[in-house]
Amino acid sequence: MMKVMLIDDDVPMLEYVAYLLESLDIELKLVASASSSDRALEDFHETLPDVVIVDIGLPGMDGFELAEAFRMAKPEVRLVFLTCYEDFQYSKRAFQLEADDYLIKDELSIEQLKTSLRKAENRLRNREELLEQYSLRQTVERNKEVLLQSLLAQLLSPGIDAAQTLALGERLGISWRLPYFRQGFLHVDAASLIERYGYADVRLIHFAVNNIAMELSAAHGAITPILTQESGLYLVWNVTGPDDSYQPLIDFMESVRAKVAYYLKIRVRGFYAEQTVPLQKFDTGYKSLSERRDNLFYDSNPETTAITAVGQSGGFRQMPERGWEKERSMLSLALEEGNAAWIDMAINPWIQQVVAERLLPRVVKEICGDLVRHMVFESKGIAESRFFILLGQAVHVEEAAQLTKRELRNLWRQHTLAPVSGQEKEIRLQEIDRFLDEHIDRMVSSLEMANHLHLNASYFSRYFKKMTGVNFTDYVNQYKMHMAITMLSQPNETVENVAYTLGFSNRAYFSKVFKKYSGNSPSEYKFQNHSSREQEE
Repeated sequence: MMKVMLIDDDVPMLEYVAYLLESLDIELKLVASASSSDRALEDFHETLPDVVIVDIGLPGMDGFELAEAFRMAKPEVRLVFLTCYEDFQYSKRAFQLEADDYLIKDELSIEQLKTSLRKAENRLRNREELLEQYSLRQTVERNKEVLLQSLLAQLLSPGIDAAQTLALGERLGISWRLPYFRQGFLHVDAASLIERYGYADVRLIHFAVNNIAMELSAAHGAITPILTQESGLYLVWNVTGPDDSYQPLIDFMESVRAKVAYYLKIRVRGFYAEQTVPLQKFDTGYKSLSERRDNLFYDSNPETTAITAVGQSGGFRQMPERGWEKERSMLSLALEEGNAAWIDMAINPWIQQVVAERLLPRVVKEICGDLVRHMVFESKGIAESRFFILLGQAVHVEEAAQLTKRELRNLWRQHTLAPVSGQEKEIRLQEIDRFLDEHIDRMVSSLEMANHLHLNASYFSRYFKKMTGVNFTDYVNQYKMHMAITMLSQPNETVENVAYTLGFSNRAYFSKVFKKYSGNSPSEYKFQNHSSREQEE
């Protein structure tokens, strides 16, 4: 039976929707009905409904913010939004949240509500059927998977018993009758996986990738995929000799990659060793391939080199040139100011620096983990334990960076997405601020913002001036100067770095804008701020 929750600050509307629900011939149960965002959050965590019908225009947290908080607690929850107004930006935001419907209160009918709930019910059922299908296949294949892992363990054992290993392979339908082996590895990009599915589905998705590889290998019996405990897909290719072409292995990995991208919408990278080994030296080739995957950690464009031969290391710096106190301070500011833009401003330049230095990949991932732990401490939040596992397995700097930023934003939301008092910004202005946060390191034009909002540029300029009382350029500059003031309050921050971080082409122009909006030059502000701190001390 489908559990439904209602949220609306208009009590008569709550009662009307509850009445309509009782009239539907759908198996459902109204488990909670809330008229405030405070109560809604509490009731949601207590009842964990399958479907939430929520008003957008709530005081405190609006319906969209509540929906985001609900999705953090229960990613599969279905959403139906109610509103008094038919606004494009509302419907666009609802679409981004993958809502099942967007209903106008004045036009609400029992037929509309029934259609919306049927849609939610079908999507819930489809998801359950998909999970059941994968679960069934997993049950059927579980013994084979364990035996394949046992086969890999035998291949990697010192003093391998060739006859026993080949006999186990035959029992699994694997006929290795050629004298040599080549090895490859398929890595599922964790950042793309988590972005689309979430941590709870990691093992399930890796199993789905393995199923695709197994289906493709049926047409190419010489290549055997083995799903490892590290959630990677190991490939064993039985070949005649060292001079055999690598192309069949490359083609196979490309086929798996293309199918995974088409069906699961996630990225896969492939690696293969150019070394060809006999069965007795299989463990040597495996160790070499495993150790050298990190050599491609700083590939300039992993998309164009999705299938790559691993080679010798180009050399990595063992230790960073400096600590990361500045980045930790900026993450603290993200929490203090309730502004997630500080996360990107902390991580993006730091990643650029480690790429330039070619810092040892293991150290980069350790520092990423430390930054997340810092945010956990500062926010008093809870990090997903599987994040640290996936971070340790990342094979490219961009994968590690995206995973880290996503987990930092999750912690930021845990800390920030709580009921707030006061007048909330108009929904379109929230979208503008969000876009500015995401592109704080460059100058955003009125035309670019209009295009982002799918509005005519002239209309947007008039609309924005009417909404805020200032033109868009002034608003952007004010927005950046507020952030500049906070940055310049940090003892070791330089004017040049602040200007660069906020997207200004040179210090002179930044100083001019800063003085226009603050009344002082950046240097004067830093001096006054420093003097004030000394007096307080």
